[in-house]
Amino acid sequence: MKNIVIVGASGLVGSNVLTLLKNTPDISVICLVRHPNKIETTANIKEIVFNFENEEEYKKIGNDIPCQIFFCCIGTTLRKAKSLESFHRVDRDYPIKFIEYIKKNTPNSLFVFISSIGVSNPRGYYLSAKCEVEKAITKSLLHYIIVRPSVLLGKRSEFRLAETVGGFFLSKIEKLTKKFNIDDALSFSKFAPIEASKVAKAMVHHALNFDKSIPGMVLEGDSLNNF
Repeated sequence: MKNIVIVGASGLVGSNVLTLLKNTPDISVICLVRHPNKIETTANIKEIVFNFENEEEYKKIGNDIPCQIFFCCIGTTLRKAKSLESFHRVDRDYPIKFIEYIKKNTPNSLFVFISSIGVSNPRGYYLSAKCEVEKAITKSLLHYIIVRPSVLLGKRSEFRLAETVGGFFLSKIEKLTKKFNIDDALSFSKFAPIEASKVAKAMVHHALNFDKSIPGMVLEGDSLNNF
């Protein structure tokens, strides 16, 4: 029995991860949520109301809340957060706090993090936040899977104009690169929009079959698109 914890299970990628895990045998899943009744619970999927502002709550991970695999799918937008400080608290500070306490309490756990393409050369507050979390993961020496998708496609609970417009134009560019058989070295594949369901499939597959003889892996481009 593998003990899995998910934060961000009601989001676009997190909900797809949860859907896949519902049909997976021999696992126990706990979803950390701000408010009750956010997810559909089953015999092997439960939710725990979690106060992200209370440091005592983080100490439960690996103790009161068993954890062998941690899926970190949490994220917000500046528009929803209403301030840069609030955005950083969700996208950067919460994940780093989870990393810190998972390292202390259950250091052999696998940390699975949804990052973004472009994080290796971060520009702007969004990529900078993702970059800081990635650095915290590798510095912690936890086993890890870092996933770097481009624009995510799928039905969200809230409308995101930038992603919708970006996804439209990037899809057009990707079709042109395929039409004219652009060389792989110049391929647009890693920047092409991708269905959130594909990202979730890659995350779940690699997490459940992770080889702990390696420190970790980064998934982007074709390693996501092939799912």
